[in-house]
Amino acid sequence: MMLRKTLTTIAVSTLASRPISAVMLPVRKHSIPIFMLHRPSDPKLGVSGHSQQFISEALNFVKKSGYTAISLRKLVNSAVNGDPLPKMSICFTMDDGFSDQAEKILPIFEEYQVPITFFLATDMLDRQYWSWDFQLDYVISRTSLKQLNAIIAGKPFKSTLGNPTDRRNLIRKVRSHLKTKGIDVSRREVLHIANVLCVDIPKTAPASFTPMSWDQARELESDFVEFGPHSCEHSILTQLDGDQAKREIEHSWQRLKDELTNPTPIFCYPTGREGMDFTERDKILVKNSELTAAVSADPGYANLNSSDLDLYALKRFSFPMNDLTQFKQYCSWIERAKEIITGRI
Repeated sequence: MMLRKTLTTIAVSTLASRPISAVMLPVRKHSIPIFMLHRPSDPKLGVSGHSQQFISEALNFVKKSGYTAISLRKLVNSAVNGDPLPKMSICFTMDDGFSDQAEKILPIFEEYQVPITFFLATDMLDRQYWSWDFQLDYVISRTSLKQLNAIIAGKPFKSTLGNPTDRRNLIRKVRSHLKTKGIDVSRREVLHIANVLCVDIPKTAPASFTPMSWDQARELESDFVEFGPHSCEHSILTQLDGDQAKREIEHSWQRLKDELTNPTPIFCYPTGREGMDFTERDKILVKNSELTAAVSADPGYANLNSSDLDLYALKRFSFPMNDLTQFKQYCSWIERAKEIITGRI
């Protein structure tokens, strides 16, 4: 396993080198990777995520390897107006609106002068709200019990909770199950899980889920840091009726316009899997809300020369979890070539 990983690292580093990437440029010339970041790692608070050192290494690679980081606004304007982009463009985004993201991640992007669009769930900033999916994460991560055996929204779940991997796997499984239910069911079932696991859910977000403030956002807004709407309550739109979904989209955008100087008119779907977390209904609602585009969480490139590019479901790659080889693969032509060869285009 170690030998295979080493060989992969060598192969990717070679193929993604500046000279070879220049030759292979036509493979991804019009295909822009949009990266999606979430939380910075903080073991003291039990938060798993990106290390600040790795983010710095990745941005250093971007700068030294001839890539040009552009804002998401610039990418969308290019798609709409045909404005030319640099040959090796890449784009960065970050979701949610936690204070640790503002304090530990955004300054790194400003240090390297790399643009990033930060999507805010505005009720987090307005009233310290934290949604059921974040509460679920808190409950399963904080319980002192070593196993869960419960019926959750009609489905039996039995799992050990002996280590962080077990807990993360359970969080993903329960979250995926609850996303198929109505939002009232999801909220009720998280309270049920908390009762089973003997965890009290705070009314306002605890330290590990502290939201940023509007003052922080205003201070950070710059040529390199832009803010866009990510709904109000971080609600999964398919769990809502049409009027509720419309409010989540329109009110979050209005709050950014009220509080900030130049918010970007691009929406970010909570969770963001097309067909599961948002549908054609929701894309139409976004389009009718003065918003010029929207991003999903489905992996892939934004293929600007494609006739079927959907500006209201732009794909994004998850920013690799401390894996520079994977990051190089997405930045370069390698992953795009794999898409073409396997038909994932």
